[in-house]
Amino acid sequence: MISLIIEVLKTSVTFLGMEITGLMVAVAGFLLVAGFIADQISNILVERAIKERGGDKHVSKTSKKLTSYVIYPVTFAVILGVFGFPLASLGAAVGLIGLGLSFALKDMISNFISGLFIMINKPFKIGDQIQVSGEAGTVRDIKIRATEIKTYDGRQVIVPNSMLYNGKVINNTAYKCRRFDVIVGIGYDEDIQEAKELAIETLEEASTVKSRPEPQVLVNELGGSSVNLKLRGWSKPSKANMLKSASEVTQIVKEKYDESGIDIPYPIRTVYMNKEE
Repeated sequence: MISLIIEVLKTSVTFLGMEITGLMVAVAGFLLVAGFIADQISNILVERAIKERGGDKHVSKTSKKLTSYVIYPVTFAVILGVFGFPLASLGAAVGLIGLGLSFALKDMISNFISGLFIMINKPFKIGDQIQVSGEAGTVRDIKIRATEIKTYDGRQVIVPNSMLYNGKVINNTAYKCRRFDVIVGIGYDEDIQEAKELAIETLEEASTVKSRPEPQVLVNELGGSSVNLKLRGWSKPSKANMLKSASEVTQIVKEKYDESGIDIPYPIRTVYMNKEE
C-alpha cells in the first residue's frame, strides 16, 4: 500500500510545458484544505472579537469577507508556486492588475471602505430616520456598497456609502425626544397672556407631548392680521410621532380658544377705491 502511494506521488505528467508530479498535486490539495481551515478559524475568531466589542452582524459579515479575500488569494498563489510558477513574476503581474483595477473600481472601493466605517462607527443604524442629499426616511438596510432608505411617502432610495460617510447626514432619531413647533394666530384685540396660558395648558394636556423638557409658548411675530404664537413641545423623535403631536396640539388649542372666545383670525384685505372727479 505504501509503495503504491509512493509510486503515485512519483508519477508525473506534462501540462503546458511543465512537469507536474503526484507529490505536487498532493501538496496543492493539502494547501487548499489548509487554506479552507484557516478561513474557517479566522471567521470564528473575527466573529468572537467583534461580539466582544459590541459590533453587529453587518460588521462581522464584512470582516469575515475581508479575511477570506486575503486567505484564498495567498493560498492559490502558494499553490501556483508549488506547480512551478515563478511567484515573483506572478506577484508583479497581480500588482499591476490590482493597480489597474483600483483605478477602474475606485468608486466601488470607496463605497466599500465607507460602508465598513459606517458599520464600525455607527453614525446611524437600521431603523433610524435620517436626512441626506435632500432625501429623508427610515434606514432599511446597510450594505457594503450602499444604504437603503425608505422615504416617508413610501419610495426606495439607494444612497452610496461614500456619500453618507463623507457628506452631511442628519439623524432625526439619534436622541430620545425631538422638538416640534405649532404656530397659532390670535386677533390683535385678544389678551395675549390668556392665550399663552391656554396654549401652555394645551401642551400639558396633550398625551403625545413630553413634560421634560418643559413646553414653551412664545410670541413669534406680529403678522398681517394676527399675533402669532409659537407652541413649542417635545415628543418621541420619529416622523409619525412628530406629526401626531402637532395634530393633537393644534386640535386642542383650537377647541380651548373657541371655548374661551379667543378669535383666530384669517387674513382680511381692505381695498380703498379712489373716485375720480
